[in-house]
Amino acid sequence: MPKMIHSKYGYEPPEYVKADAELEKWLKGRKQMQAIVYTKPGCMKCRQTVRQLSKAMHTKAVTATADDIKALKAGGVQSMPAVYIFEGSKPIDYWSDLRVDKIKQYTEG
Repeated sequence: MPKMIHSKYGYEPPEYVKADAELEKWLKGRKQMQAIVYTKPGCMKCRQTVRQLSKAMHTKAVTATADDIKALKAGGVQSMPAVYIFEGSKPIDYWSDLRVDKIKQYTEG
């Protein structure tokens, strides 16, 4: 008989406990906030935005290609960086340029 482990559900086989832990980790990760920040080389505002948002959430900096910049401009972006905030896979916020007020909303809130 395999050794049973006490969990929040009672006594279970180790493989059940491991599966529960992996499922909880996966579900938690789906709800976490994350940011994608489109940047351009040498942009101080871009670096500052990425650095500050990284303190509060997983932040991915993407150096925008010429095609990216063309698409962002067509979408109304007039200044870099372009920031997209997601909760799991759901987009919840967007802005462009250095927006200290928006960054504080996520780093201090």
